[in-house]
This record gives sequence, C-alpha cells and structure tokens, in this order.
Amino acid sequence: MRIATPWIYSPKFDLGAIIGPPIAITAIVLIWGNQIAAIEDTPAWLWILLVLGIDVAHVYSSLFRTYFDKEEFRRRKTLYLVVPAACWLAGIAIYALCGPVIFWSGVAYFAIYHFVRQQYGFLMLYRRNEPKAGLGYRIDQVAIYMATVYPLIYWHTYPRNFQWFSDFEVLHIPSVWPELVCRVMYIAALGSFLVKEAYRWRTTGELNLVKCLLLIATAAAWGTGIILFNGDLTFTLINIISHGIPYMALIWIYQYRKRASKAHAENRLLKFFQLKYVPLYIAALIAFAYAEECIWDWFIWREHADIFGSFHVALSAVALAVLVPLLTMPQVTHYVLDAYIWRVNKKGKEEVRAVIG
Repeated sequence: MRIATPWIYSPKFDLGAIIGPPIAITAIVLIWGNQIAAIEDTPAWLWILLVLGIDVAHVYSSLFRTYFDKEEFRRRKTLYLVVPAACWLAGIAIYALCGPVIFWSGVAYFAIYHFVRQQYGFLMLYRRNEPKAGLGYRIDQVAIYMATVYPLIYWHTYPRNFQWFSDFEVLHIPSVWPELVCRVMYIAALGSFLVKEAYRWRTTGELNLVKCLLLIATAAAWGTGIILFNGDLTFTLINIISHGIPYMALIWIYQYRKRASKAHAENRLLKFFQLKYVPLYIAALIAFAYAEECIWDWFIWREHADIFGSFHVALSAVALAVLVPLLTMPQVTHYVLDAYIWRVNKKGKEEVRAVIG
C-alpha cells in the first residue's frame, strides 16, 4: 500500500491541527456527552476558551491572510475595501427594515453556509492531486456535502435544544419525508465514497488517507453534535472546535509556507510566521476577540460582567440598527472573503497551490 496523501504541510501538522480537533472533540462528546449536556450554564473559563479563544478569534485570523498582508491587500484592494462596507450597509438595511429576528436569521444561515463550504474546501485541498472531473470527483463532492447537509436537514425537521445566535430559530420542515429521503442519500453517498476509495486502494495500491479521515471526521462531528446529542453545550463544543481551530491553523501554515518563497522576501508580515511567534499569533487573535466581545457586552448583551466589567450603556433603536451590524461586520466579511481567498481560478488549479504545493 502507498499512502498517496497531498498533505497541506505535514502528517503531524495536518493530523494534529486540522483532522485532530473534530476527531478529539467528537470522542469527548461521545464519552461524556450526557454529563456535558446536563450542564445548564457554561462556566466562564469554558466560555472564554470557546468564544474568545476560538470562535471569535478564528474570524480575525483571516486578517493575516488579507488586510495585514500588504501584497495580498494591494492585489485585491477594491474587494477588501468594498466588502466590509457593503456588509455593514446591508446589515443596517436588514436590521432597520426587517427587524432583529430576520437579521440574526440571515447571519446564522450565512454562517451555516460558511461551515459547510469550509469542509468542502478542505476536502478539495486534500484531493487536489486527483482528477477534477469524472465519477470519482462527483462522489467526493456529494459525500462531503451530504456529511454536512443531512445533519442540517435533521435539525430543521426535529426539535433541537441549540441556543445558537440571538433571536434565531431554524425554519421548521413540517414533514419528515425530506429527512427520510436525505437519510437514504446520506447513507448512499458515504457508502459510495468508501467503496470507491477501497476499490482505488485495491486496484492501484494508493490510499488518500487524509481525505478519507477528513470525510469521516466531518460526518462523525456533525452527526454527533446535531443528531446523536440534543444539548446546547455538546453542539457548541463540536461546532466551534471543529470549525475554528482548523481555520486558524490553515491561515498560519499558509503564511508560514509563503514566507519560505523568495518571491515574498520583501513581505515583512511573513517574518511574524515563525514557530516562536505562535503564542503571539494566538494572543493577538484573542485580543481582537476580547475587544469585540467587550463592546457586545457593554452595549448589547450585558451577560458577562465578571469578564468585561459592569459598564453598560442603553442604546436607542436607531443606534442598535447601526451598532449591531457594525459588530457583526467582521464576521460576515470573513464569510464573504473566505469564498475568494481560497477560490479555484480559471485554470482549474487552486490559488493556494503555489504555497501549499
């Protein structure tokens, strides 16, 4: 057998930082899920770890791939200037005209789309040396989409105890038939993927191990967090850790690999991406996250005085219609730009290929 795996960086890095987090947190939930689900109030230390340290922090990690990278910013200056302004203005219009429920529902569904696309993107990275056409390619596409979409259909069909985003309730599917049809498609897609990979292994002696692990980890994490357990904290743990840590790791390793290229020798930002600066990278992301969440708590939520202090300001409806979209702007901008910075170009080769390999 030959392990034909196009690692993003190395087996140790990929398995530890990209594949490992969803596998590890899924295993923890499978073992202690009932005890975790019984916790009604998330401890402050866990909220800091999950929300500040991972969830909000991963949004700001994309700054190092876009706005802080002068080469990249100059290359797409119009995009990087227009997107945040457009997100803020669109948010103001939706919040003011449609109300907070519609606004938060829109943000939530955009987040769901982003989560699904991230897993698709990782799978495409791990199969980048394989043909980008044909039956095998289509099976890979359908399998990764069904690994994420079917649990979402289940969530929209049966009541789930997930407190995710303010004023957000999923659109309920009134019939079980869509879920049952999608369940058959889900099983068929995952089964077809495994059969295809086993057949390829047997006939060619090659196994793309990390691609298979990514799909299995994705299916296990989404199925466990959404279907198997119906607890807010179990859902939050799997959702945040599976999504946030791999993304922050991808940003860091992309810039780290880019630093080795002579073509980017004049890019001063890349000097920051050395192993000795990893703690500083994480600290910077947490600092951005703390600043954002502090403003949220002072002006909007008023839920964590033990973390941010008891300073509170009451705002008018007009002020809220301006401030809330402004505070969600980094998050929504992150969702929009993510569709561009890892996009496949016209020649059919990943834009990141020159760096990742």
